[in-house]
Amino acid sequence: MDDPWLWRWEIKDAVHDAVVQSSWEQEWTAYPSREEAYCAGRARLSAAIVPDRSERFGEWRFGASD
Repeated sequence: MDDPWLWRWEIKDAVHDAVVQSSWEQEWTAYPSREEAYCAGRARLSAAIVPDRSERFGEWRFGASD
């Protein structure tokens, strides 16, 4: 970032060395401390890799219904 007093998080694809998500690029969100940016990034990563148990599959899924 241009402002040295703000922090952001990035999630990178290690295989392709590419940024997959960024708090600044997607949300224009910056954090006042390194620790806050780190915690927010970890939360985003956890949300991306751990499925939300409250999410339900719709009827599209192989004809399943409630």
